[in-house]
This record gives sequence, structure tokens and C-alpha cells, in this order.
Amino acid sequence: MMQAVLTPPDVQAGTAELELSHVDVFYGKVQILFDLSIRAMPGQIVAVIGANGAGKSTTLNLIVGRLRPSAGEVSFRGRSLQQRSVEQIVASGIACVPQRRRIFSTLTVRENLDVGAYVRRHDKGAVQATLDEVFELFPVLERKAGEMGGVLSGGEQQMLAIARGLMAGPRLLLLDEPSMGLSPKLTTEMFLDIRRIARAGRTVVIVEQNAFAALSVADHGYVLEGGRVALEGPAAQLMRDDHVRAAYLGA
Repeated sequence: MMQAVLTPPDVQAGTAELELSHVDVFYGKVQILFDLSIRAMPGQIVAVIGANGAGKSTTLNLIVGRLRPSAGEVSFRGRSLQQRSVEQIVASGIACVPQRRRIFSTLTVRENLDVGAYVRRHDKGAVQATLDEVFELFPVLERKAGEMGGVLSGGEQQMLAIARGLMAGPRLLLLDEPSMGLSPKLTTEMFLDIRRIARAGRTVVIVEQNAFAALSVADHGYVLEGGRVALEGPAAQLMRDDHVRAAYLGA
């Protein structure tokens, strides 16, 4: 399949925060990603959309070191991630919020946040500053700091999952299907929160089946089909593309 590239955004000049360059990935003998190239510039929101099985979650697992490429390169802020462990990648400034939230239901909200801050537990001042930021972004978490994670609503659990990721102090935040299980109203609110996170100076990569929600807040987007980038471009331009509208936006 030929990769179609729409007009690139102006911010592509300069060093990328995250870059996947011509990556191949296999599960056993089965190839999942093919010659995949994705870039996120500092402060951008990048949406990676596609159907189930397109390779979206595999892409995130590759970035955080759970998978290794058989070809190509993954780099963060100009440095290769190839030989780094998951722990080293997190410590370097990358946090991933997984599908289905996966909070610790038997820990309190505050304890969940403390777990997120573990990689920089010795820097108490930075941890407190991030905690203040998280509570400002999600006031409900401050009000429910002493409650068990398992009693929160679905939307509150998603807030907690994102907040836990932020507690690691990442420069790059990866979100795997953040709208999963949320109502349309909560989905809209969640993506507005994601926009605020990016405006605070972080780069955000969103993997989503809800193409409309993801592209609505993103600066740049990639469409994955069969483990390949089928189309990429500014998010607003992708939303006007006939193929994207027909296949992913219900138009």
C-alpha cells in the first residue's frame, strides 16, 4: 500500500520529541508493523487512528520498550530507545496510560498517584508540584483522594489513570484508547483535558478508534491500516479527507 502524505505542518522543522523511523515489528513469525514512520514534535498532540488490529497498541508497546523492532529506529528527543529497558524509558520522560485504565482498585486515589510518582520519589518538591497540577486539572481527584480507586466512576477512573501517568513527570504522554467505555459527554470532557495537558508543555500521542474525538484535539494525525501508515497530515485536513470521513468518521 502506498503511503499518502498530506501537507506537512510548519512545526515539522526541528528536532522531533518522538520519532519512529521505518520500523518493522513481529509477533513471533507474524509481522505486525511494516515500515512504520511516525513523528511527534514538542508540544504537539498526535493522533494515531485506525480499526481494531491496525497496529495502534503495538505502536505504543514499541515506544515504551515492551516490544523491539526487527528493523528501523525509535528515538526520543534525538536519542535511540533501542537498548533501554521499560524502566529506563519511563525515567527518561515517557509515560503510557494503558487501555481500560488499569488503576489499582484496592488502593486509594492518593496511593495510586504515589505509585505513578515512584520513578522520581526522591524529588519531593517536583512530586508535590505535579500533584498540585494534577489536582488543579482534575479537582474531583483531590476531593476523593482518600477513596478507593475501585469505587470511582468510569470517567473518574480514566482521570485517575491519566493523572497517575502525569505523576511520573513525563515530557511525552502516551494514551491508549482513552475514550474506551466513556459516554460521549465524558469523552468530550476527557479530550478537552488532554488539550490542556498539551498546552501545559507536554507532547501527547493518542491511539484511538474514536477518530473524530482524537482528530478534534490533535495537531497532526496518522491513519494506520494493516500495520502501515496509510495516510498522514494535519488533523484538520485529515478530517476533511474523503477516505477518512467514509472509513472512520461515519460520513
